[in-house]
Amino acid sequence: MALTVLIVLLLFTLVIGLPLPFCLGFASVGALLFFDFPVPLTIVPQRFVSGIDSFAFMAIPFFLLVGDLMNTAGITQRLIRFSNALVGHLPGGLAQVNVVSSMFFGGISGSSTADTASIGSILIPAMNKEGYDPEFSVALTATSSCCGPIIPPSIGLILYGVIANVSITDLFLAGYLPGLMLGGALLTTAYTISKKRGYPTHPRASLREVFDAFKSSVFAAALPFLVIGGLLSGVFTVTEAAGVAVVYTLFVGFFVYRELTLGRVIQVLQGAVVKVGTLMSIAAAALIFAWVLTILEVPQQLASAILQISDNKYVILLLLNVFFLFVGMFMEPKASLLILMPVILPLLPPLEIDLVHFGIIIIFNSVIGLITPPIGIVLNLASKIGNVGMDRAAIATLPFLAAMLVVLVIVTYMPTLVLFLPNLL
Repeated sequence: MALTVLIVLLLFTLVIGLPLPFCLGFASVGALLFFDFPVPLTIVPQRFVSGIDSFAFMAIPFFLLVGDLMNTAGITQRLIRFSNALVGHLPGGLAQVNVVSSMFFGGISGSSTADTASIGSILIPAMNKEGYDPEFSVALTATSSCCGPIIPPSIGLILYGVIANVSITDLFLAGYLPGLMLGGALLTTAYTISKKRGYPTHPRASLREVFDAFKSSVFAAALPFLVIGGLLSGVFTVTEAAGVAVVYTLFVGFFVYRELTLGRVIQVLQGAVVKVGTLMSIAAAALIFAWVLTILEVPQQLASAILQISDNKYVILLLLNVFFLFVGMFMEPKASLLILMPVILPLLPPLEIDLVHFGIIIIFNSVIGLITPPIGIVLNLASKIGNVGMDRAAIATLPFLAAMLVVLVIVTYMPTLVLFLPNLL
């Protein structure tokens, strides 16, 4: 009875358009009221606070702030210039620049939406001006931004690490090779389409021009190495690394590039507070929802149902991939992580599925959900920037989506590749 109430209330509140934290909260409280063994409701506010009372969670607002500061500090433009010097001479020069810039940007902010907003606002109009099909520009920008949550630092990996109680440093290391593979697959796809359609190229940059572009962007490109280097050496934790990243970005913006002002920083902080408040309220409510699912023994029932289908871990990984790809079409990635991971994680140890490897699989699935309708948050944002209908943009993403699925299969069934760097270091 309690489980039925939980599901019905969640679906009803979602349909009538309540904000997600209220949907999760109402459903959880309703289920507790109908639970066979009375649970005092005073536990709910306690769980609301304790769920996000985690030192590692503090890294998320800092990394969100870094992404916003980058745009204001002029770092994005310098990364694009450096990318153009490296790959602008290839067929579809700006298309290649789009992917490489997103890989650089993702290695700093860890956010697909920040990537799309910053890179897209510059490159989509520039690509259209050079004769690229508008839907191609939008589709490429949306799919290339998916590198951000995989290449460290990644907000999604931090969330997963907290929920699964897994080393976030190991997750960051495990994300590098899949992130580079994804970038390589998108570069290859963009190259093939650009060559076929005759999209323009840029003149090859001289060594002097490459060096000048590198020198201009070196302070921005150094940030991921600062973060990972500090984590591996044990100088600071993930949360401390996020704080260092903010201080470093402020220093570069104020004293190196000199494009930050106090007024701009205040504006960035105001926007960041709204984002953090939204995310943390979702996280707190989702963790209450997951706790209710746990006391209703939903994880155990799900595990029993899945194991009746098969006890082969590769078959189960396939089923979970299909499930999360479907969920990603309708649910925002952070919400799906917070709600579903506590239910799915108990399945993994008996099947000898490595939690670090599984984290990369899940984040890969969740970023694909960012570009798949009907929700497709990132695709929707890119479509608005490019003034293209979401249906046309969705069709244009199909070649890139196919490339992403190929990489997902490799990541799923070659765990040694994913775990190479964590095991090495």
